[in-house]
Amino acid sequence: MRRRRRKTFADQKLEETLELGLGLAEPECRYFGDCGGCVWQSMAYERQLEFKREWVQQAFADAGLSDVDVPLPLPSPELYGYRNKMEFSFASRRWLTRREIDSGEVLDRDFALGLHCRGAFDRVIDIASCPLQSAEANAYLEATRNFARESGLEPYDLRRQTGFYRYLTIRHGVMTQQTVVVLVTTERRPDVMKAFTEYLHAHDLDPACVANGVTDSKASTSEGSEYFVDYGPPEFEERLRGWSFTLGVDAFFQPNTRGAERLCEVIERYAALEGHETVLDLYCGVGVLAIMLAPRARWVLGVEKAASAAQYATRNAASNGLTNAQFFAADLDTGIPPFPEHFRPDVVVTDPPRAGMHKKTLGALRDLAPERIVSVSCHPVPQAENIVALCEGGAYFVAEAQPVDMFPHTAHVENVVLLKRGE
Repeated sequence: MRRRRRKTFADQKLEETLELGLGLAEPECRYFGDCGGCVWQSMAYERQLEFKREWVQQAFADAGLSDVDVPLPLPSPELYGYRNKMEFSFASRRWLTRREIDSGEVLDRDFALGLHCRGAFDRVIDIASCPLQSAEANAYLEATRNFARESGLEPYDLRRQTGFYRYLTIRHGVMTQQTVVVLVTTERRPDVMKAFTEYLHAHDLDPACVANGVTDSKASTSEGSEYFVDYGPPEFEERLRGWSFTLGVDAFFQPNTRGAERLCEVIERYAALEGHETVLDLYCGVGVLAIMLAPRARWVLGVEKAASAAQYATRNAASNGLTNAQFFAADLDTGIPPFPEHFRPDVVVTDPPRAGMHKKTLGALRDLAPERIVSVSCHPVPQAENIVALCEGGAYFVAEAQPVDMFPHTAHVENVVLLKRGE
């Protein structure tokens, strides 16, 4: 075990496994120990679920909700190959793993396309394939690497802030088998993107869409300032529980498709709809939860900050034959927009970003006073704080909680909580 001391803590790194102990597992990834992507691979999956349960329980206890009983997370249906979206970084300096150094092989240190070392924003490991994504997605990763190297254009140098290639995003539909490839560069070069598309086709790859994100930002973000579609429609399709969803190439969608189906089952159970209820879906995205709930509700209204996502939600509802769902765009950081006076939701589903809901939104939600609130979050700490605010003065109480593991081999966990209105 190697140790690196810092001011307030010490990093430890596993050098060699002599024998698997209780609660340990053999990692399936050859980059484990160097890559910062999924650092729990050496932990038996059952133990991962226990740690995630303990994390949610502790987060709620720290917020003053120690009486909430948190069960084990529902396991992900797949432990590897579960991600429908992965983002990779280009770098002009390749960080060699211990295994690569020990191999004695002469490697090109001036190019990398892969993932970052744990805790190091400026160190990129060249990843030949990632076990968290499908074999098809890995084929696109390999082809993109070969094309970029052969093109003669430079990968981005984070320190000098020069170079052409910055990021690669691959979205591969688990249910649809559609693949969207987004190459983020520092400038717009239609000739390069045309050659890239032709290269993919020449290597027996048939993407549904090839897009170019262009950014001159110095920040380490895979988002493009502008997007250009160079091949195919600017969209991606996936299915959940028989429903079809279309979204833009840069839109959010749950990365674990089969895990998202399990998550939706919990939300549907907590909503407990009987057909007469009005449902408000806050932070509705492209309408996944609203569309899932609409057949069991009288009316569903979805609110989303991104206008493009709200437009896709409207389109998705129509394409799925729903007539009782409506969506519109509004900034939920400033509260909940005013509704007609007669509108009073019976059930509210809220799935905010990691930071949680704004206090104005929490206050507005309390004023709406629905019978039930289904809180969904990918971070239990702000979720617990939001729930405390909603329960203030006995307005609501926690009836049930259920974590769902959407990200095996990582510390992340999705958590669903049912709040019922107090007497």
